[in-house]
Amino acid sequence: SLEYLENVIIGCTDANACNYDSLANVDDGSCLEDDCNGDCGGSSVEDECGVCNGSGPAENYTCEGMPLEFDYNVSTQVAYYYINSVTIDGAAIDSSDWVGAFNGDICVGARKWNTFFCGNGICDVPVSGNDGSEWTVGYMTSGDIPTFKIYDASNNTYYNAVASADEPWE
Repeated sequence: SLEYLENVIIGCTDANACNYDSLANVDDGSCLEDDCNGDCGGSSVEDECGVCNGSGPAENYTCEGMPLEFDYNVSTQVAYYYINSVTIDGAAIDSSDWVGAFNGDICVGARKWNTFFCGNGICDVPVSGNDGSEWTVGYMTSGDIPTFKIYDASNNTYYNAVASADEPWE
């Protein structure tokens, strides 16, 4: 009937949509959502790191900025290994390089090597132990001896490190 047509208001009837039309009583399929920039119906999306319109992590790094091979889970069981110096072919590593601790092939701790933040130039590397959670399977247990690797950020190269002493994890 003609009277019915006069009362039809076409538009977005979804109250959660950014273009909701409170007067509309017939949904026309035009409802939109805000994108990550807050633009109604926009095309911006979050990258894998949760950054709107981001490009993801830097190559060979996690979203948190850690070298991929040095990604590890934090444990409630942690020992700190204090290290006086770290060198590659006799040259001290620089502040963009990393030192990682391993139990076999499992990374159990890592530290970006910036001696500016270390006490008297002696830095520590956290070495996590198995705390019984699913996240720390294969981590250190009492008596295990960690091995260490160096990540040279300028060359994107990992090196096996030789420790001056083998200290068991406790």
